[in-house]
Amino acid sequence: MFKKWLTWPVFYELTEIYTAPLNIMWFVLGSAIAQYHLGTVNWLNVALCLVSVFIFDLAVNVSDNYYDYRHARDREGYAQKTNPIGRLQLPVAGVGRLALGLYLISLIPGIWLVMRTGWLVLVLGLVGYVIGIFYTAGPYPINATPLCETVVALAIAFLIELTCVVVSTYGQHPLTWSIVGTTFLLCLPLTLIFFCLQLANNTADRDEDILNHRYTLAYYLGKPGSVRLIQAFLIIGGIWPLVNVLLGLAPIVTIWVVLLLPIMWQGMRPFFDVQDKKKTFITTVKSASLFFILYPVLFVLGTWL
Repeated sequence: MFKKWLTWPVFYELTEIYTAPLNIMWFVLGSAIAQYHLGTVNWLNVALCLVSVFIFDLAVNVSDNYYDYRHARDREGYAQKTNPIGRLQLPVAGVGRLALGLYLISLIPGIWLVMRTGWLVLVLGLVGYVIGIFYTAGPYPINATPLCETVVALAIAFLIELTCVVVSTYGQHPLTWSIVGTTFLLCLPLTLIFFCLQLANNTADRDEDILNHRYTLAYYLGKPGSVRLIQAFLIIGGIWPLVNVLLGLAPIVTIWVVLLLPIMWQGMRPFFDVQDKKKTFITTVKSASLFFILYPVLFVLGTWL
């Protein structure tokens, strides 16, 4: 039923699969945290969790396009010219079935993982599914509220890593509040910088979002206020690894990631000046991606050393 319209270029754009490999870095950090602090990693559990999250991420991206198209108030502009469903003249029902199919496929490794672990992983998984599905679904989607940046940053840059720690150490170490707190502090740099990326995205889309009745944090702060918050969180996130090292939570080698702060700042400077989705937002993504990759890699190196 997908043969006529679901070509690889269409699948590539609907699922945004080009961003999915970044999920690997969340698991790299989560596994490294488990190894560094608890001395054990169950690689089969980590692999099942990664596959489930990878497919689920594709499903969420398709679902976002589907529901954003259905909820769009700006039918002539956003729905027909920006959203890929209208721009590529795709069947709405077919895109919906694709999202549902990917959700169901992601459940297969997820159910296997829960059978190997237990109720806590089931709860964490359900929280992730609820956030992912209702980010754009339902009468009051998360992406139309000022909480969307925070919810997405915590879900991707903390919840995934915490789940990875849990499945890595299942049967060897019980989850304690101490481990939760340690994981949160270690993930805080990623969380803050991912928040910056989400806020930058919504700042660039602010005018479009208002037309479609999506009132994100960027709507309330305005573009100048949003840029100032991005700059503040970028600085805090960029230097936070130093705090973790001083607290004895992270290997000392992770301190080198702090040197990325001036590089990220310079890379994001065009966006600070002009908040444009096509012209300057991509520099923000590239700059943040440097941190998303180097921080977990340095943590792994410090764990091995």
